[in-house]
Amino acid sequence: MGPMKVQMRRYTLKEGAKEAFQRVFLETIVPLRQALGFRILGAYWLSEREFLWFVAHEDFEEAERAYYAHPERQKVNPSAFLEEVETRFVERLL
Repeated sequence: MGPMKVQMRRYTLKEGAKEAFQRVFLETIVPLRQALGFRILGAYWLSEREFLWFVAHEDFEEAERAYYAHPERQKVNPSAFLEEVETRFVERLL
């Protein structure tokens, strides 16, 4: 395997969606990603509606396909809480 590939994910949530989104994130998204070999490098609230997190994997694309196809992931719809999504791969400096 190669070096970890790190993706930054920034979400703007719909008004009033913070608690419901946070529950799905902590109870489903994080454990499932970790079970599939992802590392969560950090997750931060920038404001009541702005959320930023970093997730990494050595074989990101393959693991991402497995994540979205997983039955546990298909039971939840976090995008229902999101107004805007920005994702990009980032290069580590430190």
